[in-house]
Amino acid sequence: DNVMLVGPAGSGKTTTCEQAAEALDLAFYCKSVCAQTSKAELLGYMDAMGNYVSTEFRKAYEEGGVFVLDEVDAGNPNVIAVLNSALANSVCAFADKMVKKHEDFTLVACANTFGYGADRMYVGRNQLDAATLDRFSVIEFGYDEELEVKISGNEHLAKAVQAIRKELANERVVVSPRATIQGAKLLKVGMSPEHVFNTRIAKGMPKAIADRALNVWKKFF
Repeated sequence: DNVMLVGPAGSGKTTTCEQAAEALDLAFYCKSVCAQTSKAELLGYMDAMGNYVSTEFRKAYEEGGVFVLDEVDAGNPNVIAVLNSALANSVCAFADKMVKKHEDFTLVACANTFGYGADRMYVGRNQLDAATLDRFSVIEFGYDEELEVKISGNEHLAKAVQAIRKELANERVVVSPRATIQGAKLLKVGMSPEHVFNTRIAKGMPKAIADRALNVWKKFF
């Protein structure tokens, strides 16, 4: 099935896809898209000499593998729609010829929204075409706080970050597991808790919000 993983920044969507591909012994491909991503970057093009210039999507589609379309909701919906045929059918028209889909080809789209446009948190996201969205089964992919503790190797720091995340749940800020994982590395090499807070948590937050985060942080450090 074609799957769209929808979850907040830093929840591990892309990494999970890579590990799933590895577990299945399949090639892994990843393309991060934005509003400037072109049709040619996905389907390839014919150069001035009449030679076809291929893409990773073409290779995955023809030879098999897991292809991740990352940040799909940041892409141009008209460009993303060129994949509709590839997702729903067993063949796709590339710039040089029709290509049959490999039986081991799977496309996974990763997004921060459900494709209905920008929201308060992710202001740069676009509406995706309904026909495109209909091609996917959607799985909500939130933060796994138990895994966050294990990956970081620092339960005390993880609990502090998670407490701040809960405190600021209704604010327009991101406090992802990256803060824990990278923060743990900084502490391990001798950086101070203050440095970790300023560089991995506060990061330009409005003062009133940063003060709330700091009050929680001080309960741990």
